[in-house]
Amino acid sequence: MCRPDYFTVSYRINPWMHPEDPTDTSLAVTQWEVLYRTYLDLGFDVQLIDPIRGLPDMVYAANGGFVLDGIAYGASFTYPERQPEGPAYMDWFRANGYDVRTPQNINEGEGDFLLVGDVLLAGQGFRRASNSHRELAEIFGREVLSLNLI
Repeated sequence: MCRPDYFTVSYRINPWMHPEDPTDTSLAVTQWEVLYRTYLDLGFDVQLIDPIRGLPDMVYAANGGFVLDGIAYGASFTYPERQPEGPAYMDWFRANGYDVRTPQNINEGEGDFLLVGDVLLAGQGFRRASNSHRELAEIFGREVLSLNLI
């Protein structure tokens, strides 16, 4: 998880982002703390990455990569506003003992990929092409089922 100390909506890279609407960062931090403590109280092992000023979307930690079998396949974001997040997360994974694979194709980690049984589901369509799906299959040696997002 990434504490939302710098969370705000200062740019628009999807239809749900409205920079003209005020963002309550202190409320986001309060809500995040409740969620974090809930996970801890439930017995989950929660790892934290330090937030970086200027990267407000780092709070969406699932987008930072896809991890399976000790391998962290890094994220490579489409939009320039998010691109520095990829290396930041890969540095964290590397420092925490993961075998980090630097992506050659655009992907947003667990925002695009989901393991179901032994199959990896991989979204494509309005957010990106499926070039990363082949890369994902090669890295993890598993079947990848591409899903067209509409």
